Amino acid sequence: MSVDEHGEVRDVRMVLLDDGRVALLGYSALDRFIDCCGEDQPWAVFETAKLGELHATKPFDLKLLDVPWPDDLRQAMREGQ
Repeated sequence: MSVDEHGEVRDVRMVLLDDGRVALLGYSALDRFIDCCGEDQPWAVFETAKLGELHATKPFDLKLLDVPWPDDLRQAMREGQ
C-alpha cells in the first residue's frame, strides 16, 4: 500500500497468483506483518469495512490473511515492482 503526502491511500499492491487470480494480502497485526513480509516493507492500516470500496476500484479475487512472502516477492516490493 502506498499513501500520498496527506496519508491518503494512493495504491494497494496485490499479488498475481500462478493460476491467474489476484490476491489482496492482509495482516492481522503489525508483528505478524513484519514476521511474514520483513521489516523493510511499507505498510498502512486499512479499515476492513472499506474492502468493498477497494474492490470496486481495484478488483481482487480473494483475500489472504497472514501469509508469509517468498524472498523474491519481498525483494520486488522493496524495489517498487
